[in-house]
Amino acid sequence: MTLDFRSEASDFYDDRRPEAIGQVARRWAARAGLLRVSDRDRVWAAWQNHLGPLAEHTRLEGLRNHTAHFVVDSSALLAELNNFRKTELIAMLQRDVRSCLVADLSFRLEKRR
Repeated sequence: MTLDFRSEASDFYDDRRPEAIGQVARRWAARAGLLRVSDRDRVWAAWQNHLGPLAEHTRLEGLRNHTAHFVVDSSALLAELNNFRKTELIAMLQRDVRSCLVADLSFRLEKRR
């Protein structure tokens, strides 16, 4: 018995259309777990949505021990967020971000260069 390894192009033809490389990459990233949205991303998105243009003057530094740590570039904004809007912002984050508990907010002043 002899094996014939020669093939013709028609042997590989499939009626399905080729898949776009973007779809292949998205499917691979989903299987690898790279498309999962982190708690940090959810908190930052809710923060930006709620503060609007003021969010450009802040940066989420991290989430530790149920506290969201933010860097603020203006002392006036730091005072406003820390003294007048803190309870409102905590309530908003608890309402909008269900995947993690944000029980407190911490602000630090850092001037932009």
